[in-house]
Amino acid sequence: MGYRRRKRFQPSLFFDTIQLRLMVTSTHWASPSPDIFWRLSPGVVHVWRVHLEDSPGQAALYRTNLSEEERARAERYRVPHHQYQFISTRGILRRLLSHYVGIPAANLRFENNLQGKPTLADPSSLSLQFNVSHTSGMALLAVTLEHTVGIDVETRDRAISDQDIAARYFSPRESAFLATLSPDHRTQEFLTYWTCKEAYLKMRGIGLSGGMAQCEITLDPDGLKATMLSTNEPNRENDCSLLRINAGQAHIGAVAVAWPSVEVLFWDWKN
Repeated sequence: MGYRRRKRFQPSLFFDTIQLRLMVTSTHWASPSPDIFWRLSPGVVHVWRVHLEDSPGQAALYRTNLSEEERARAERYRVPHHQYQFISTRGILRRLLSHYVGIPAANLRFENNLQGKPTLADPSSLSLQFNVSHTSGMALLAVTLEHTVGIDVETRDRAISDQDIAARYFSPRESAFLATLSPDHRTQEFLTYWTCKEAYLKMRGIGLSGGMAQCEITLDPDGLKATMLSTNEPNRENDCSLLRINAGQAHIGAVAVAWPSVEVLFWDWKN
C-alpha cells in the first residue's frame, strides 16, 4: 500500500460474566482510504486481512524491513512455506504500524512479554495496541488505541481431533455440546470456540496454558457476538468485546478488545 502517512444464557453461580457488546453483526471487508490511519480512536478497532502467498516473491517484498533478530528467526524455519509466512506477516505488520505511528517500518522496535506477545517499544507509541495471527494462506492483524487487543485466525479444513482437544481444553458443557454435532458441523463449531478463546487469552497477554480450559463461551445465534464466562479471574476488568470473524471461505477468526463497546472496521491489505 502506498500510503505516505499519516440465546440468552444463565451462567452458573461459579462463573463471572463478561458483558460483551459490539456495534457489528457481519464481517464486511473494504478497501481503505489513506486517511483511515489518522482516524483511529480508542472506540474503534481496525482489523486487517492479508492474503499470504506461498512463494518467495511476496516474502522478498517485506524482508528488507525486518530486524536482524527477525531475519535470524525466519532462517530457523526449516519449511520454506513457514518461513515465507513469517517474513510476509512480520513485514506487513511493520509497514502497517508505520502508517499509524509515522515511523519508518525498518525503525520500529518491538518488545515481547513473557508469553511472546509483542508491543511497540517506542515510548511515543505506547497508546497503540496491536496483535497478529497467521495461518496457511492468511494473516489477520488488529490495531487499537489504548485498549489491549487479541486476534486469531485458523483454516476451516484443519484435520484435528476436535473431540479429544475439546475434552482436554474446553469446559464440560462446551465439550458435551460439541459431542452432539455431526463431524463436519462439530469441527466448524470447535474452531469457532477455539479462535474466540485464543483471541481472548491473547488480549490478556497470556498463552493458551493460561486459561483456555477455564473459559466458557456462548455464541449469539443471531450475530457474530460471543459471551465469555470465566472461573479464574475474580479481580479482572468487568467488560470487554469479543467478535467472531468471517475471514473468508477457507478461514475463520475472532478478535477480542479490552473495552465494552467498540466499532470494528475490516480492511483488506493490498501490497
